[in-house]
Amino acid sequence: MSAAMALRLLFGVLCGGVLAWVVWDRSERELADRAGREEHERPRFLPFGGYYYLPMMMLLYPILGVIVGGAQMAVQLTLCALMRVFLELGVYYVLLMAVMPWLRRWVSARVCAMLWLLPDWIYVFVGRLDLPTDGKKLVLHAPGVLVYVLLAIWVVGAVGVMVWKSGSHLAFRRRILKNAVPVTDRQTLHVWEIELERAWIRKCKWKLVRSDAVTTPLSIGLYNRTTRIVLPMREYTQEELSLILRHEIIHISRGDPEAKLFLTFCTAMCWFNPLMWAAMRKSADDFELSCDESVLLDEPQPVRRQYAELLLQTAGDERGFTTCLSATAGALRYRLKAVMKPEKKRTGAILIGLTLFVLAMCSGYVALAYDAQPGTQRIFDGQDLSAVTVSSVDPWNDPRGRDGTCMDEDALKDYLASLEPELYTEKLDEYASGEQRELTVMFDTPQGRLSVRLLDQAVHVARLWDGPDFHSDSYYLKTPVDWDYLDTLIAPLPGLGLVFPDGEMDSVLCNSLTRIAADETETVLLEPEDWRYDDYSNSAQEVQLLFSLPLAGPYTVTVEPLRGGARQTLTQDDLPGDCLPLTGPNAKYTVAADLQGEDGAVYHAQYVFIFRKEAS
Repeated sequence: MSAAMALRLLFGVLCGGVLAWVVWDRSERELADRAGREEHERPRFLPFGGYYYLPMMMLLYPILGVIVGGAQMAVQLTLCALMRVFLELGVYYVLLMAVMPWLRRWVSARVCAMLWLLPDWIYVFVGRLDLPTDGKKLVLHAPGVLVYVLLAIWVVGAVGVMVWKSGSHLAFRRRILKNAVPVTDRQTLHVWEIELERAWIRKCKWKLVRSDAVTTPLSIGLYNRTTRIVLPMREYTQEELSLILRHEIIHISRGDPEAKLFLTFCTAMCWFNPLMWAAMRKSADDFELSCDESVLLDEPQPVRRQYAELLLQTAGDERGFTTCLSATAGALRYRLKAVMKPEKKRTGAILIGLTLFVLAMCSGYVALAYDAQPGTQRIFDGQDLSAVTVSSVDPWNDPRGRDGTCMDEDALKDYLASLEPELYTEKLDEYASGEQRELTVMFDTPQGRLSVRLLDQAVHVARLWDGPDFHSDSYYLKTPVDWDYLDTLIAPLPGLGLVFPDGEMDSVLCNSLTRIAADETETVLLEPEDWRYDDYSNSAQEVQLLFSLPLAGPYTVTVEPLRGGARQTLTQDDLPGDCLPLTGPNAKYTVAADLQGEDGAVYHAQYVFIFRKEAS
């Protein structure tokens, strides 16, 4: 199991366990102290979670993108979130709609309602549980123009749905509250106080009003100060008032109006999917069934019969983000059956936890790669390749060795220019993991230093030049990197290691390097530089020389004391077991060796290091 999958598994178990405990705790809370005689700091009926996380994430992504990287970054971040949310919302709600009739028979209505809100937790997984690039099961590819056109159409549709729904809600609210009057009769207010006490609500900011514009009791408002419980202009018995007010108090306490806003947002996100609209209509039924279940906790059959009569007598218009006692024709059968013939059902806490765990484990397996452009633009920004030179090559997990050097700069630049990097909606691998190979090439360009890091199916480009143009980008490669071809362009850099008596080993910088091919062609890979050496301070009496490639001939070691003295040249025969004595004064050591390379090539390498004796 990879580290990424282990982290995903741990995160899914943790989130699922926490949510299962929350559901169990909420259920126990609603069943406890129904008379409300004890003092409680929090209301009896609580929301199962926040309903604004996913909407806030979707709104903040483009804003942060504009701030950090401009319009292009905003589009990329938005597509990153949309791609995942589109698929996961759509698939989840369609599956939930299919199994909900079965769940209603076995699981509490509270959990059935909560299952509709579970996708709000998707925000937790976006950017936190990303799989490596090679872990994606499906990568979709699309032209950039098509993606941008579809994104624009989606934005218009999503904004249109939200404006339509919000406008409908505000217009409905204004109509029913225009001539509404506060409730003042003592009987209704007395019942109101009793039900608030039953729900453990000590300080209530909601207003109780009557309006001639409604025919069924309902509640409207998304904030405590703006919430109104609206009663029609008709008389109810004390028992009926108790059931009606309890119903609306439970809706508001659980945050059902906010939940409806969240579900409307989800519908707007997937407005082009007709199954999403059907799923949202089904979700409203489960919120009402959940509320009915809590209203009638442990109530006798006569009270249940009276509540059923209220449902049959009440017909109303439920618009916007309101909660309403009346039942739609499609849901009335379910609600009456649940009211009159309640069945013992499971709490459903484990089901909620398992569902969230499955969401975590199944999230992020599909990605979108789009807007492919040639490497001449994406990597080199259209610069003249003849003015671009390779300054260093750093391979990782190269089976031939850790260090390397470029033997054909033009071929390497042409290969990178031939790539077609694509923008990607998911997080790309930052660095190689496991056996994955990685190659970092540093270029000197007319604009400044350029870093190109290649992985199997990703390329990271960092523009290190001065000024505001400094930035980095990551791209997806539809065709994996051709490591076999790159191996013909990049030769392993012969290495020299110093093995100390305590077993520690350190690599020495190569000062100069010339490659002599089998056809006697010489290529200077590293010009000698005075600064290219290693400096050691140690009390060791000797070190063993360890070459990374086989020797093609005897090597020599030149010893030059730092504070004057005769220079001494040692041959391989003078160093039994390749052990170099360090008994003399502080000195500079130059090791010259011919090493056998690939395809009959020979490397003439020179290594320089200074050794300073520590006082023992």
